[in-house]
Amino acid sequence: MATRNVVLTRILAVAACVTFLLIVAGEDASQDAGRKESSASDDSSSADRGPAPAHASPDSVHVLVNKRNPLSPRDYAPDDLRNVDAPHEFADAPLREEAAGAYEELHRAAVEEGIELWVTTAYRDEDFQQTLYEQRRLQDGPEAADRVSARPGHSEHQTGLAVDVADLQDRECYLHPCFGDSAQGRWLAEHAHEFGFIIRYPEGAEAITGFHYEPWHLRYLGAETAEEVHESGLTLEEFWDLPPASDYAEAYDPDHAEAYAPD
Repeated sequence: MATRNVVLTRILAVAACVTFLLIVAGEDASQDAGRKESSASDDSSSADRGPAPAHASPDSVHVLVNKRNPLSPRDYAPDDLRNVDAPHEFADAPLREEAAGAYEELHRAAVEEGIELWVTTAYRDEDFQQTLYEQRRLQDGPEAADRVSARPGHSEHQTGLAVDVADLQDRECYLHPCFGDSAQGRWLAEHAHEFGFIIRYPEGAEAITGFHYEPWHLRYLGAETAEEVHESGLTLEEFWDLPPASDYAEAYDPDHAEAYAPD
């Protein structure tokens, strides 16, 4: 009788142990499934996220600068400027570090395909931009100047993320719309986004961007965002779902820095 009781006790103990292990295994499986479901949900949320938004900080590669969005502060100057290691027309051609490296990669790729590019201007500080703008006003008049030259504090060049390029052998299309029809212009339109740049002022978009077609003006956004903008076929304002910037809010007054700030 005692032997039967011992055997029965052992059987019950084993059964209890097996039941416990099955419960634990079930809980682990449930937790794993929950983790996988949560991970899948996170991945789905990540995939559903929209494009990187426009940024107000001038330090961001996603800063939006146009006639309605001046730099803040107006005298902003990047702290990581360096000259690009690529042919440039004038003594200096500074860009922010990230943009400079990206442009150098773009230039090397262009050279490999027989495309010759020169940087004309890159970063411009506020004072330099004011000089250029006022020269345009004197030469062409205020209305014409505002179509082709940004007022100080409203220029992408001041961010250190914009660069103008040219074919120095073709003076007829030097910083003119016909540059877009050149081998250089066509190559940039097709490939610039692969290196993080877009043609910032596309043809037919002046009512949105505020500026005449400039196939030579490249704006650095980073490879991912540039690819998205390129594929969308939109201007930067449209891509970020922001209002057009066809004109300034106030008349230009060089003696009063805030006189022509947006509303």
